[in-house]
Amino acid sequence: MTHHAALRERMTAAATALGTLAVTLALLAGMPYVLWQAAGIPLPEHVRSWHELGERLAQPISDPLVIDLLAVAGWVCWAAFAFTVVREICWYTAHLPQLLHDRRAHHDHVAALSAKGSLAALCIGTLAVAMLSLWRPTTAGAQQPFHTNGVQPRIAMTAPLTSGTAKPGRAAAGSLPDVPSSHAGDGAMQHIEYTVVEGDTLWDIAEAHLGDALKWPRIYALNKNRVQHDGARLGDPDLLAVGWRLTIPVGHHRPAAPTVIPTPERPMADAAPEASSAPTASPTQPPTFDRNSAPDRQAEGRHHVGTSRQDDNVASRTADVAPGPAAIGIGKASLIGITTAAGLLAARRYWYIHQRRRREPEAEVPTLSPLVDKAAQAAHAATQPRQQHSSDDLIVRRTPPQQPRTADSVTIGVSDNAEVPIDVLATAGGYTWNGPGAEGAARALLTGILTAAERQRPGPSHIKAVVTEDLAGRLLPGLPTQFTALTQTPDTAQAVRLAEQHLVAHARIQHDREMPTHGPATADRTDESDPGSLILMVSLDAAHTGHVQALAARSRPGLLTVLTLGTRLPDAEHWHIATDGAATGPGPHTQYPSGLELFHLTPDAGREMAEVLLGAHGQRPHLCILPNQQPASREGQTQSASTEDPDPEPGPTEPAPTDSAFAKTAPADPHPAPTSHPQQIKPVRLHVLGPVTLYVLGHEDPVGTNLRPEVHEFLALLAAHPTGLLASDIADKFHLEPGTEQNSLKNLRRAVRRALRTATGTTGQEFILRQGELHKLHPELVETDLADFTRILKKAFSNNEDSAHDALTAVREALSHYCGPFAQGADHLWADSIREHLTAQATDAALRLARQAERTEADPQQQDAVLALLERLSALHPDHERLTQHAIRLYQAVGRHDAARHAYTRLDRHLGDLGLEPDPASQALVTPRTHSRRMG
Repeated sequence: MTHHAALRERMTAAATALGTLAVTLALLAGMPYVLWQAAGIPLPEHVRSWHELGERLAQPISDPLVIDLLAVAGWVCWAAFAFTVVREICWYTAHLPQLLHDRRAHHDHVAALSAKGSLAALCIGTLAVAMLSLWRPTTAGAQQPFHTNGVQPRIAMTAPLTSGTAKPGRAAAGSLPDVPSSHAGDGAMQHIEYTVVEGDTLWDIAEAHLGDALKWPRIYALNKNRVQHDGARLGDPDLLAVGWRLTIPVGHHRPAAPTVIPTPERPMADAAPEASSAPTASPTQPPTFDRNSAPDRQAEGRHHVGTSRQDDNVASRTADVAPGPAAIGIGKASLIGITTAAGLLAARRYWYIHQRRRREPEAEVPTLSPLVDKAAQAAHAATQPRQQHSSDDLIVRRTPPQQPRTADSVTIGVSDNAEVPIDVLATAGGYTWNGPGAEGAARALLTGILTAAERQRPGPSHIKAVVTEDLAGRLLPGLPTQFTALTQTPDTAQAVRLAEQHLVAHARIQHDREMPTHGPATADRTDESDPGSLILMVSLDAAHTGHVQALAARSRPGLLTVLTLGTRLPDAEHWHIATDGAATGPGPHTQYPSGLELFHLTPDAGREMAEVLLGAHGQRPHLCILPNQQPASREGQTQSASTEDPDPEPGPTEPAPTDSAFAKTAPADPHPAPTSHPQQIKPVRLHVLGPVTLYVLGHEDPVGTNLRPEVHEFLALLAAHPTGLLASDIADKFHLEPGTEQNSLKNLRRAVRRALRTATGTTGQEFILRQGELHKLHPELVETDLADFTRILKKAFSNNEDSAHDALTAVREALSHYCGPFAQGADHLWADSIREHLTAQATDAALRLARQAERTEADPQQQDAVLALLERLSALHPDHERLTQHAIRLYQAVGRHDAARHAYTRLDRHLGDLGLEPDPASQALVTPRTHSRRMG
């Protein structure tokens, strides 16, 4: 195969060279020949002076003159082209060594030229590259890989892919590692692992390890689909990157049977004919099982026998997988740690709760910041259970980041792919940061402190920060003066006083712990909570240098950390922070020989972080405080009463009901979930509102219950996008390992096809259509409850002239499909926005009916029906406060005040579990009654 490949490439290069040479000569020699034959040389015969030239131009334009002018234009164009050809010949001659090293220089040069100058460069460059390929088929230039996320793990050693020990080295050394093999007697092909170093080429590697440089295609074919440590692949044989690991085939002769390790020379199709259309899987890819015919179990058995040794190689490689990154790039010039990302993930959940409480009915569902979404995705992947890839996996997800530190941890940067805790700053004397990246690093530090507080909710934060208002306004504008773990002070003097009070509180608690407890007063002091650790961050001025220096002298881990920005604090350690977060100084140089990169955020990224953190507490950015403005409540909600007046009529005195009392006065299940499924028309029905479930026409019990979670996730994703989804979008939402997308999607389609063909008893049906890169559920074979829910709900209020009874009937029919949140029970981060959107649709429809039922002329039966809908949705979403508010009003309207109080008690209990309180508008619905009865 290698001889034919090299011969084929040489013939292609020869044909390209001949064709390009013919085109170039035709343009250089053919164009002047045509001009000569057509018009000759258009030189004036009787013009000997400028005066005669003027008289000639003043004559009327004749046909011969027009032909002469066109001929002149043609000769000028030819001369310009000839000059450009000479210039390009000089350029390619001067850059011939660069072309030998990297042939992308030709493409880059052509792309940089204008349209009129690119023709000659294309001709001469294509001819030069073809001649180089004819002389030397492949060269490869070493290129340092570019890391988009900043810190990447370094490769300290390489390990052989198979058993045995291989010593990596430069290909030019020509030393072949000794690889023992238990199958040497069978003539099996063996493989060694090689790490690319500076100056390596596939040509030289093949010459050193295979004994023949022309065998380079073997190495390329074996490694072209292999995902490297930086996420890239060997997609171009001309491009190698330093640090890439290549699998090199070594051995004396080819395998005698097709049941050994599949290699590019003997594809996997020899052992499994049904998988011949799938590309050969690399060691990091799952095996592909995708075909258009029915499953062939006997062929699958042969496939597993043929790849057993490959599975062993996969297991040996996954055992030594490097840990994921500890730093996450969330946008241009912004880098945070996985611990901070975990705090953003916690804030994200509270953000959705408060947006649901704050959103007006039928208003647009708000979207989350893309930066926070990206950080949350990384943190979510880091918290998933670690699983080694095996040959049985349907999909291979990206290597997740490292596990975040504990909830009360704050990190400042990364070194050697490990997060650096904030305790390194808690040294006597304090720290001073300056440089262009000092404020970006301080902004990331404050964000880390605030996100750590989100992970500790509803409990208090262990690490708090005190910052002056002017500095906080530059770092994270819009935050209130007192917000979770951050306290802003008007000046440095007040910040110093708060730090001193913190030290006094620590000393008092330490004294109480050391002294024996006598009497209730001392016992009360021992119950005080630990003040935790305080971070004092100020911009130093001359008036307070002595006070800050005295505090810095008492810095120690778990107690106090003093950090100044700009002016250096005496006796403090000084770090210079670059724009990219790189810290330089005596400390980083001695403590972190490999370098320390501090986390950093741009002002725009910090502003988005602040908005999300405020939204996680139901607040908005505080731009200014006007005089006589009412302060916000603890959760950021104003203390004004509800815009909708509660029922003014007082009800009878009644105690707050218990769960058992409510069971006697209200039905146990006012609107039970439907026991029978809606009439099914198509062969397969997919339920995604609630747990993902499959039903087959003619069967009551679900099918496919043994499908893997990733298959259910695949079906739910396609159900949420009925018009189809591109393969790249699916791979991004599933976090698939680069290079494994096609195989993973084939395996998912195959799993769905096998399960549904077996359940329906049909063959030859594709339940998932693939149109190029677009994937969608077959609209004639699969129906979904989501499509029915959306269609019926859209028609419910489409006609304003419809009666309330018709709207109620349509909404009840639509909500009969809504058996729970989208993909209930599955923790898919991409599904959160879809889940919120569908929840808003269901609740808005119920709230719209509730507003109609609250009118005095409403039918009592209509009120009971709407109450049943509200109760059912409240059971699915117990923290949805607007549902409870309308339910309380309706209960009071029909005289069921005990049920109204029970609804409020249930809401208060669920919000209390989240560390929240009911809105004042909800409290106003029940508290005025008790007050009016007491006054009477």
